[in-house]
Amino acid sequence: MPTRNRILVTLLAAGSIALAIPPSVAADPMSEHIDCHGQYEALGHREGVPPMMKGLKLTSEQRARISGLRKQDADLMDEKLKHVRDTRMQLDEMLMRGEYDELEVKKLTEEGGRVMAELEQLRARQQHQMMDMLTPAQRKAFEAESQKLMRRRLERRVKQSAG
Repeated sequence: MPTRNRILVTLLAAGSIALAIPPSVAADPMSEHIDCHGQYEALGHREGVPPMMKGLKLTSEQRARISGLRKQDADLMDEKLKHVRDTRMQLDEMLMRGEYDELEVKKLTEEGGRVMAELEQLRARQQHQMMDMLTPAQRKAFEAESQKLMRRRLERRVKQSAG
């Protein structure tokens, strides 16, 4: 296949993926987990209390409840992350072979987007449940730290786009 056609196929596949992924996922959801929880959490290792909550002076009961909540969904989240990686690999392999099957690309991108949406729903539910375990003062401190993190992320993205 000529180079120009290969480039066109790659661009079409990328466009299909971009259209199939919900906006919340397209906003790079994994970067949040890499920034505030470390690389291991992004890969599915969720034990104990999230790093952003460690400075909140949690009681031992709060730590135990939060840790239990995170462990409760860990296997399901790992399964969904693996599924997303597998669909991405299938798409990459198909494109590397120089093939383009529009129906297969549509199926893989829609499936990947659906699973990422389910993963984000799990994370949102878990975050809500953890926040419910905090006192009002702890919530306020957590929100202040979250705002600082968002500002740093925004500044970093502005620098990246300018450079």
